Parts: sequence; structure tokens; C-alpha cells
Amino acid sequence: MRIARATFRLLALISLTSIFCVAFLAVKTFIYSESKALAWRNWNVRTWARMMIRLLNIRIDANNPGPAGPFLLVCNHLSYIDILVLASQLDCAFIAKSEVAKWLFVGRMGMWIDTIFINRNRRRDVIETMNRMHRLIDSGLGVVLFAEGTSTSGQHVSKFKSATLELAARREVPVHYASITYATSLEETSADQSVCWWGDMTFPDHFFRLLQLSAIEATVTFGPEPIMDQDRHILATKLWHAVNAQFIPVAIHK
Repeated sequence: MRIARATFRLLALISLTSIFCVAFLAVKTFIYSESKALAWRNWNVRTWARMMIRLLNIRIDANNPGPAGPFLLVCNHLSYIDILVLASQLDCAFIAKSEVAKWLFVGRMGMWIDTIFINRNRRRDVIETMNRMHRLIDSGLGVVLFAEGTSTSGQHVSKFKSATLELAARREVPVHYASITYATSLEETSADQSVCWWGDMTFPDHFFRLLQLSAIEATVTFGPEPIMDQDRHILATKLWHAVNAQFIPVAIHK
């Protein structure tokens, strides 16, 4: 049953994603208004994310309304499905590790929906990422930054890296924040092993195991007020404390 469920979901996911990508690019070719292009992009991504959420049977409990674009939002990072959960709630683009750009199909799709890929070990990449991030915000789009730099097992929120917040601090941009967590039923593998993607887990093996889950409970909590500071280190610390204060650790089944 689990293998059949995962296989069906995988085929459906590939088919639906392909349809959305083709439709997105085809229609975009004939749109010359920037505002209409942004509206089409947002509708396409949001609708795709919500269909993927339904296909994977992810039940989302959203606390507090999310910000309206344009915005910069910082969130803790647990899994690649964080993107689906947040994209179903917000009109936004994401900042992802440069390795993701090399993933077949996933990387290409990420480029189409304005994902910014970054190598945090290269200073030039960080500067270019900040500039692209603020160009997207200036265009009216929201941008989500996973400031931990990598996904975790969900037992704690790792300290936030401040480099990509430098321009936000310099421009005194209000930075919104959110926390995200997951749970699975007691009959299934706990979310830290089946939903969270961390350590030496490989993507293909983890993804196929995730597809086998009957349901996933996701809780996303948006902070009530954005945070500002002229010092990027202080800004990162303030944001970390705010996210950590509302973060719910992923439950481990015994």
C-alpha cells in the first residue's frame, strides 16, 4: 500500500508540475505588463503549491496572517517541503543553496520561479544574492530566507547567519519572520526522520519515504511584527530569538 501510494504520488507530482511549468512559460511569453506578469507568476506558483500540498496530504495549521508582498521573511528550515508550505500561504520567491540548482528538474523549475541560488562560502555570491533579493522585493515580490543556512532535524533552531541580512540592515528594511514544524501520526515514522531532511540523508531515498506517509501535519506561525536593526549581526540575533521563542520542536516517536 505504501509503495503504491508513493508511486502514484510521484507520477502525479511530475505530471502536474510539468503541466504548470509549460502553462507558466507559455502564457508568460505573451505578457508584457510587469504587474500582470507578477500576478500570473504568483497565481501559478500558489496554485501549484496548494495542489502539491493536497496531493501529499499535508494539513497546514497557519497561525497569524502572513505578510503581503513585497517583503523579506526569515524562517527556520526543516525540509524541502518548507517551500510548498510557505508558497501555499505567501506570494514569494526563495533563496536556496547553490547545490539545488544542479538537481535535475528541481533546479530548472527553481530558476523559472525566481529562486535565488547562493554559495555562502563565496563573498561575491552573497553580495549578488543580496542585490537580486532586493530587486525582487522592489518588483513587488516577497522573498523567503532560510537564515540557518541548512535544514535541521527540528529539535532546535540553529543560529542565523547574518551575511545575507547586511543590505536589509543597511537599508533598514523591516524583516518578517515565521517558524515551521511538522508532525506525523504515531503509527508512522516520526517527522524528524521522515519529513525533516538533514545530516547525510540523500534526497531520492528521503523523498520516496516521504511520499509513503499517509499524512503530514505542518504548523507555520508568522510573527506579529517585523524586526529592524542597522547592524546585521544584531538583526540576525533578534530574528533568531523571535523565531526560537515561537518554534515548536518536532516530536520524536519512542
